[in-house]
Amino acid sequence: MNDAATWIGRIFEFRKRLVIFLAVLTGLSVFGALRVGVDNAVEIWFPSDDPSLTAYHGFLDTFGNDEVVVIGVHGEGEALLNDAGLARIKRVGEAALSVPGVAGIRSVAVQPVVRGTEGTLHVAAASDASEILALQGSDPIVDSLISDDGQTALVLAEMATMADIDTRRDGILADLQHAVKAVDGGATFAGIGVVYAALNQASTQGAALVIAGSYLLILVLLWVLLGRWKPMVLTLVVVSLGAVWLMGVYGATGNDINMVTMVMPTLVLVIGVSDCVHMLTHVAAQPVDQDPLDRVKAGVGAVFWPCLFNTVTTAMGFLALATASMPVIRTLGIFCALGLFAAFFASLVLCCLVAVKPDFLPTIRTKGRLQFLVDKLADLAVQKPVPVLLVSLFIALFSAFGVTQIVVDTYSIDFLYPDHTARVDSDRLEEDFGPYTPLEFVVSHPDGVKEPEILKSVAAWQDAMAVDYQVGWTRSLADVVQRLDQVLGQRMEASIPSNSASIEQLLFLYEADSDSDLDRFLDGTESQMRVTVGVRMTSAKDFGQTIERLSSLADLPPGTTLKAAGYIPLYVRIMDHIVQSQLSSFAWAFVVIFSLIGLLFKSLRMAIIAVPANLLPVLVTLGVMGFCGIRLDVATVTIAAIVLGLVVDDTTQFLYRYRMEQETGVDVPTAVQAAVRSVGRPMMITTIVLAGGFSVLALAAIKSVAYFGVLLAVALLSALLADLLVIPAMLIVLARR
Repeated sequence: MNDAATWIGRIFEFRKRLVIFLAVLTGLSVFGALRVGVDNAVEIWFPSDDPSLTAYHGFLDTFGNDEVVVIGVHGEGEALLNDAGLARIKRVGEAALSVPGVAGIRSVAVQPVVRGTEGTLHVAAASDASEILALQGSDPIVDSLISDDGQTALVLAEMATMADIDTRRDGILADLQHAVKAVDGGATFAGIGVVYAALNQASTQGAALVIAGSYLLILVLLWVLLGRWKPMVLTLVVVSLGAVWLMGVYGATGNDINMVTMVMPTLVLVIGVSDCVHMLTHVAAQPVDQDPLDRVKAGVGAVFWPCLFNTVTTAMGFLALATASMPVIRTLGIFCALGLFAAFFASLVLCCLVAVKPDFLPTIRTKGRLQFLVDKLADLAVQKPVPVLLVSLFIALFSAFGVTQIVVDTYSIDFLYPDHTARVDSDRLEEDFGPYTPLEFVVSHPDGVKEPEILKSVAAWQDAMAVDYQVGWTRSLADVVQRLDQVLGQRMEASIPSNSASIEQLLFLYEADSDSDLDRFLDGTESQMRVTVGVRMTSAKDFGQTIERLSSLADLPPGTTLKAAGYIPLYVRIMDHIVQSQLSSFAWAFVVIFSLIGLLFKSLRMAIIAVPANLLPVLVTLGVMGFCGIRLDVATVTIAAIVLGLVVDDTTQFLYRYRMEQETGVDVPTAVQAAVRSVGRPMMITTIVLAGGFSVLALAAIKSVAYFGVLLAVALLSALLADLLVIPAMLIVLARR
């Protein structure tokens, strides 16, 4: 208390300098915050030395950018393989190719078609729709670009290889959609890049909506609970400063927000309310005839250490995220911790300076519904401690069962709501065309992959994959060779020649034509062959199962290797990082937070008492996830560590007050009831405000962020009951023994 009073005195002594410092800091932070962009690219989830990321970049270096925008041209019930339909497909392709950032296009209108007679070969786009119609069903490459009923065609716009693709993607896609819609208003757009752009847009719009909603709801709750508008305004100003400083540093250090870090301002905004409410409430509780400065010193001094400790423990919960293997999670943890310290500093300085004016203090109510509820909870914990603990045990066991139902998975397009344009277009393409998402495989052999045995085994593998329910089409070098042999040999059935010389001759003739596209299938050393499979858009877990299932169908010659490549295997790898990040962050948060509690109270007993009441909200939250089918994914992976960091705040406030009551010499039941009635109402106010503020995240345009907010609200409400019932009941039971 005395130390706190000294610090408060220093604040008043240097108040002019502090106000100038806050103003300058805020001004600089605004400039930094304006530099914040949006980036949901896959690289943000992986360490730079991750083997999967290295393999992905290796694939890009070998075969070029694998990112394509899938544009669907729909016949609306009519076939497209006629002159009018082919003209539509051409117009869409030309419009797409006119957009800077699009390196090339593929469609049935421009796809090289192999023609010729024995000994001669000509490769060029089909001259008319009838030629494509004649090839449908016999040419796998043509079949990968138009549906079986001929009513839906794909135009694949290939993104150019560029170092800054993640920052330019949204603009390129916007220009692409505008250009294509101008010539074909019914076109649909899908692909990984389209999903990224949609998430970027949802992150930006969602962040603005969530912050505005949080402000509004917190404003209303504070007005109702504090009883005056001036302390409400003061609290909002304080937490706003913390959020602005956070985003200023975040932007100044070159960071962009994404669907994980978009919650940072709201987290700091909402959590910062707690310190203001406790400080102002305790100042208002001091005798009114006291000198205003003495009231501030006494009131703020009474909660200075628990508020500071709460900031430290919550920050430690976030800093525990720095142990995660995913860079974006580490960034969230570090900057949220920084923001919490900024919010505490703003609360301490401004609350102390302004609280000397009585108009800025909340109305203290000794009666009312909140106080009535607090008193009833105190009586229940003291009079019925054993039933309280038994009910808590049942809830914990029931929640633990829910935890076992949690599915670890991530599904990027499912972060968007079903009525989002990106999802509607994707669903329509899969319904009208079939599986369209490209899954890449690389077949390798150190002596080259143009050998008959390898090509025949790849062709057999493609035939086996074609009957899989997740596969819509396949294409590879084997398709090219079979088509060449069929045309030049004038055969009815396509086949792979049985000797290497024949294959070399076929490919030599093919490469001699300027319209050939052999580099799409074969690397420069001719030791790697690209096999692309059209699969359904699905989650990382299902993609992983698809890769395993399709890989098991391959029977390649000895010395030949098969490996999934491109973006999707990288996406699957995210699941491993999710599990590691959840376990490491929660373990570190648990050890650090409860060690700090033991140090604060200099009591191992206090730390042990705090454990059940703080693990219960974590179990309840994870149990709700399991029972409601909410995935543990890239957006909810931080939930356990953050919940633990948040819920320990009220525990500290209660135990700190309980220790003070005990020092007066009263017995345990009296100390428990006095502690609950003293800090119970501020705890309830802050919990209502925090839960309300976090529940606003339900308005986010990204589903998983909405779930994140609702889950935090559930955690806080369950934590309040645990702190007002479970800890008091444990103290009573232990005292009886």
